[in-house]
Amino acid sequence: MIQRLVLFPVQIVVNGERIHPDVIDQEFCQIKSWHERRSQMSCCERDDEFLAQAKENVIGRALLSQKAESSMPEPSDAEIHQTIEQMKRNYGGEAQFFAQAGIRPEEAHLLRKQAAIHGKVDKLVRKICGEETPPAEEAARQYYGENMERYTSEPRVRAMHIYKSLRQTQDKEALFWECCQVRQKLAAGADFAAVAERFSDKPKEEVDLGWFQRGELMDEFEFVAFSMKVGEVSPVFASIHGFHIAKVTEKEPATPQPFETVKNKVLEDWRLDRRNQKLNDYVAKLRSDADIQEIEDEETEQH
Repeated sequence: MIQRLVLFPVQIVVNGERIHPDVIDQEFCQIKSWHERRSQMSCCERDDEFLAQAKENVIGRALLSQKAESSMPEPSDAEIHQTIEQMKRNYGGEAQFFAQAGIRPEEAHLLRKQAAIHGKVDKLVRKICGEETPPAEEAARQYYGENMERYTSEPRVRAMHIYKSLRQTQDKEALFWECCQVRQKLAAGADFAAVAERFSDKPKEEVDLGWFQRGELMDEFEFVAFSMKVGEVSPVFASIHGFHIAKVTEKEPATPQPFETVKNKVLEDWRLDRRNQKLNDYVAKLRSDADIQEIEDEETEQH
């Protein structure tokens, strides 16, 4: 017997429709992963917040789907086919789509019901949101100013790197102290590129890493590089691959992008925010009349 671990061990029932805990767990993991990628740090202290958001998202989708199923006309065969093809494109192709959906190509007929519901929801959303008239220039600039963090470039660092692989030795402690001696010479003014060419296990073309943003290199290296000043040589630090020494040669702070440069993105973000607000208001009305319950999940084990 294998115990099935779930983060949310109850089922939510929305107007009689049971939502399996795995659906909420998956939504929770996606929300948490997004926030951790954005902040480049673990967000475990916010798990309760993310779980609450996951529940709201799943309930909202269920309410929209139920309303669409009961109020929107049945899509035509052509519309269903078009929806299925769009779903495949969204996943990067037919093979990737079937893998993510967990079905075999010969079971494609099972998609028709899902596609029909998806098409109804799309029609309902278009009906709710309607067409938005783009804001006037002054309103767009105000929105840009109120959401400046969206239009600020990521900070960048340029660094040089010395790497010693753990595969090259059976005595990690001796290798560490050898790296420390090299680091002392660098801190005393030795030429980093020349030392790296002789000492590093990487080719000389990889000594200068060029410019990079957060999320482009391994975490251990980024945590060190983004905390350093220009010209500073790091202490020797470790990763699962080996020992590292870094030197930051240039830094660029986060910089707001001019309104004219990001105007099209500002207008699109404004439209999406307005759309989401209308959907949230609509879901809130549906929820006020809905029967939503939480019950203990009976499937606590699986073979």
